[in-house]
Amino acid sequence: MTDTPTDPPGQAPEPDAAPTPRWAALFRHAADPLYLLNRHRQFLFVNRAWEDLTGFPLATVRSARCKRHRDASPASLEALLTVLAPPPEALQGKPARVRRPLPRLGAAPDWWDVAFFPFTGPRGRLCVLGRISPVPRQAVTTGQPLPPRLIVLREKAARAYGVEHLPAESPAQRRLVEQVRLASQVDVPVLLVGEGGTGKQWLARTIHQQGKARERTFALVDCARLSPVALAGVLFGEPGLCRRAYVGTVYLREPARLPRELQARLCELLATPPGRRPRVMAGMSLDPVMEVRNGSLLEELHCALSALTIPLLPLRERRADLPALVQRLLARLNLERDPPLTALAAEAWDVLQRHPWPGNLRELHTVLGNALARVKGERIEAADLPWYLREPGPPPERPLPLKSLLKQVERRLIELALKRTRYNKARAAELLEIWRPQLHQRMKALGIEDREKGKSKKDV
Repeated sequence: MTDTPTDPPGQAPEPDAAPTPRWAALFRHAADPLYLLNRHRQFLFVNRAWEDLTGFPLATVRSARCKRHRDASPASLEALLTVLAPPPEALQGKPARVRRPLPRLGAAPDWWDVAFFPFTGPRGRLCVLGRISPVPRQAVTTGQPLPPRLIVLREKAARAYGVEHLPAESPAQRRLVEQVRLASQVDVPVLLVGEGGTGKQWLARTIHQQGKARERTFALVDCARLSPVALAGVLFGEPGLCRRAYVGTVYLREPARLPRELQARLCELLATPPGRRPRVMAGMSLDPVMEVRNGSLLEELHCALSALTIPLLPLRERRADLPALVQRLLARLNLERDPPLTALAAEAWDVLQRHPWPGNLRELHTVLGNALARVKGERIEAADLPWYLREPGPPPERPLPLKSLLKQVERRLIELALKRTRYNKARAAELLEIWRPQLHQRMKALGIEDREKGKSKKDV
């Protein structure tokens, strides 16, 4: 793939020139619009399908560089280069795919799906192969075109959700990556099952962003917090999420908390063809089979949602992924930090490896965020981590001797009453709301000195 054609496409080679490489001849007649960029993002090759689609020959774009232009005019070369510019993932050597609009004069933009396949060598990236797939107009959500700046922001947000962000060190995590890839290619309900904080909602958004409905809205419904009346209106009202054309995916958090009548209506919705409703995904923190047995979840709804079930292991059962997870979370948290801080001391690593992480990824994200806020050096030390992580176990329980504490409190109150009444025991007993003989008895038991002993009694 590192060889480049010696002659522009469409021209006959010189008699003494080298023959066209075989890969260039193969790509030249491919039906898909293809183009090849060097490591500086400059065009090396385009095929005939690319020239027919864009209207620009290779001689025009050979010295051009694919990069994002902020205010590119419609139907211009800058607009084309903006659409075909590789995203950061492709520049880092990872395959990527984006959907971008190509503005046109006086008309709605054309939308293209552009796939990028980087090729690397011993010294780094060699080239990037791009493939254009025009999106049919009926597949694009109708409505007013978005401003270019809003499109850039949406693409930036979409890049936060991708399969490339999932570490795949353990076999279970590699299987999870393949399940997510499969879920993004089909249009069936998805059920994500895992403890709290394992990333169910993040995976649902990733499946949505990688699927066919990524240009439409991802709607989250928390079934455990909303009232039954609010849930009925949000899901099936007029107009509800299940009836709006711009909604691509409805994610149900804890569907077992839905009232049974709404679960039955949801079963009827899932029985309709996928093209007439949004895609439905759900996340559950408890075993759905047990929820069916205890009557919280309808068996029909479980069968409808579990067309594709993806289990998520807790963090304590996939510790091999912890280093990669820490580095990815630090990279995300360091977006606004200059310079970024990604190094951890050996003692800090030992603390992270030893902790059982009952809060899973949510707890890890919180711990690293707080550590970055406290760190003062060039790396995260063990002292920057919370105390409950550094301690091998829970703090030791202090004994609470009730009898001795009560005696101390009683002695303190009696002494205070005697002092305030100048050791007038009758008045002190009144302050303490006890009988005077009882005060004498408690003073003797507690060993409180009777200063009037041996003197004439003038307590009355």
